[in-house]
Amino acid sequence: MSKELPKDPENEGWVLGWGVVRNAPWSFIGIYQSEDEAKSAANNAGEGYLVHHGSHKPGTDDFVWTS
Repeated sequence: MSKELPKDPENEGWVLGWGVVRNAPWSFIGIYQSEDEAKSAANNAGEGYLVHHGSHKPGTDDFVWTS
């Protein structure tokens, strides 16, 4: 996972980046600076994992994005 992520100006304590998630059952793999890094992690994670740009609360598996 990338360490230097920009702060989310709308959610204090959260960061912005490319997240790798699976919706059902919920699984958060990580958040990355680049879409390419995230796509690689999603491929390694296996079937059902998707890449979205969104906001993550470090230290948790909380990740939100808009469609």
